[in-house]
Amino acid sequence: MPNFIITAIHNIDRNGLHIDRGQQFTLHINMPGITPVNLFNNSRCQDALIQQFKINGIDVPKTDYGIYSRGAWDIKML
Repeated sequence: MPNFIITAIHNIDRNGLHIDRGQQFTLHINMPGITPVNLFNNSRCQDALIQQFKINGIDVPKTDYGIYSRGAWDIKML
């Protein structure tokens, strides 16, 4: 199953959450066919993506498009 390393492109500040530019997180998505291009735009993996963010200490509502946006992250597939 796909594994990704995402790196913050810029500093992110949300209601007590701070992510430094360059900070990296590892995501494990248990669905075939997910790529860096469709990771954030695939409705099938949205819940898995949110769960992986929570595991990494990022617990914000799924409506926060500043966090759950491909534009906020550099995405590399492992």
